[in-house]
Amino acid sequence: MPSIAARIYDPRRADIYRELGIPTVASVRWTVSRIHQMLLHRELIPELAFGNGETLLVRSPLPPYLKGRRLSAFDVDGEIRVVEVTRAGRSFVPLRSTPAEPEDLVTFAVDATALGRLRGFLNKEWGT
Repeated sequence: MPSIAARIYDPRRADIYRELGIPTVASVRWTVSRIHQMLLHRELIPELAFGNGETLLVRSPLPPYLKGRRLSAFDVDGEIRVVEVTRAGRSFVPLRSTPAEPEDLVTFAVDATALGRLRGFLNKEWGT
């Protein structure tokens, strides 16, 4: 069975194709979304985007003041989820009880609209 995808130049037509079950690629929408993310969230540059950029994978080192906090404290249903940790050069999928350690590099799955919230978590203002 052949696979079909449509490249569209007018993102307003994406909903029509979606209703027909045809995945779309709208380079204009993706480009505008990426530029917007880079300008607003400079320190959180997505490593990978899914769909039309609605869901992102973002990697960030954890600030030292978060040492000992459970990584699951970052999880916000439907918005942010910790999906991977690189610690001392080794990668693993954390348990809900896994505590943060200094120099952890954490990968988050993030709804694009929640990048500001993630930035707030990673900034000192989240609490000490």
